[in-house]
Amino acid sequence: MKLSQLLRVIGARCPQDPDITALACDSREVVPGALFVAMEGVRADGRAYLSDALDRGAAAVVCRPPLPQGVPGAEADHPRAALALLAAEFYGHPARGLTLIAVTGTKGKTTTAHMLRDILTTAGHKTGMIGTLGAYIGREKLFDAPNTTPEPIALHRTLRQMADAGCTHVVLEASSQAMKLRRLHGLAFAAGLFLNLSPDHIGGVGEHADFAEYRACKAALFRQCRRAVGNADDPSWPAMAAQVPPGAPAATFGFGPGTDLRGLACTPHPDRPLSTLLTVEGTAEPYPVPLPGAFNGEDALAAVALCQALGVEDRAVRAGLAGVCVPGRAQRVAVPAPYTVLIDYAHNGGSFRALLSALREHRPRRILLVFGAGGDRPKMRRTDMARAAAQGADFAVLTADNPRSEPVEAICADIAAALGDLPHELVPDRREAIFRALDLAGPGDVVALLGKGHEEYIEERGVRRPFSDQGTVAEYFAAR
Repeated sequence: MKLSQLLRVIGARCPQDPDITALACDSREVVPGALFVAMEGVRADGRAYLSDALDRGAAAVVCRPPLPQGVPGAEADHPRAALALLAAEFYGHPARGLTLIAVTGTKGKTTTAHMLRDILTTAGHKTGMIGTLGAYIGREKLFDAPNTTPEPIALHRTLRQMADAGCTHVVLEASSQAMKLRRLHGLAFAAGLFLNLSPDHIGGVGEHADFAEYRACKAALFRQCRRAVGNADDPSWPAMAAQVPPGAPAATFGFGPGTDLRGLACTPHPDRPLSTLLTVEGTAEPYPVPLPGAFNGEDALAAVALCQALGVEDRAVRAGLAGVCVPGRAQRVAVPAPYTVLIDYAHNGGSFRALLSALREHRPRRILLVFGAGGDRPKMRRTDMARAAAQGADFAVLTADNPRSEPVEAICADIAAALGDLPHELVPDRREAIFRALDLAGPGDVVALLGKGHEEYIEERGVRRPFSDQGTVAEYFAAR
């Protein structure tokens, strides 16, 4: 592709017109003939790597003023926004032929995205999904993703792959960081779904300055949506709705009065362990959801509301919800034993409480936990998890999560100090800890492996070594 064709989308021109073979925003990924976009980064400015990019064969650059003398390319006041437009052009604007659906919120994006993917697939639409767990076409995984919402080059390359594979719909998890960093700049969404908002991603390096900025970044998504569906129970929904373009329809869901789709109850399924029945006003039969707890029922209500807004038939909604499985999110592992094994990504006090409360509703004999806490993170997080465990569990095996630079034993000592009277053991090796919990389990128990979820590694001293909770459970039963 000629440089002149690319630069037109950002309103720029260049006397030179080399062929562009690739796009890059990391100088280490530059190949001969690439256009290098020097973005402003969290820790460094991409301009500092212009020489490296040129040495590696970059044919042109886009950067904040001034453009180095004699170098082909263009200046851009906002290189991140420019990169999004350039990536769309380079990959042939794949989004224009796709029905894009954005899901945003502090909690529940991944679960809701999986629900929508399965419903739309059941309705006969070949559906892609991009989010925390990676990129998928249907249930076939394409790759893992380093970010919930990929950077523009990876995003548009993936959309191109999905369009070429025959996808008609794509469900995308839209993070607040993605909006702040303009990763979704220039995209038009057929629908945007708002789940909830609570303080998160605030105050750290590269995160939001305060809650107001966090909320504003979330709300900015809805300027790009032709339709909006939002949780009327959440006090931040009006801020989201205010950004919906004039004339674009907006529908609401929730458990309070006055919503367009009102949920009446989320109750344990009487015949299916760790499943939920979602009862909706005006619907004769409740929706079965194969996940425990009101929080999963709330995500299901959001998925139902979005699909109704898109005109998806109720039979497809029911069938899609009934078969949903989210890796590492209240994921049941089939085991040849008279007890239940569950894997979940819960890694803070709030998620511990929600999950343990949901498990208690199903009246297990005991709840046995295996968990640790991430190292180099606020110690209050491990204390909150411990207090939630003390309130909702019967026994805990403390072990490694991602200890990073901290000793596992020190992290677990902090947890143990907040467990109160909850019986527990320390088994630093996570594999041995899982084995120990399974040895202790009996009929009617639930063994919950928490913290790692979908992750397939343990990070320690700067190294990520392969590890899988699910694989470890399989290893345990294979050896019996």
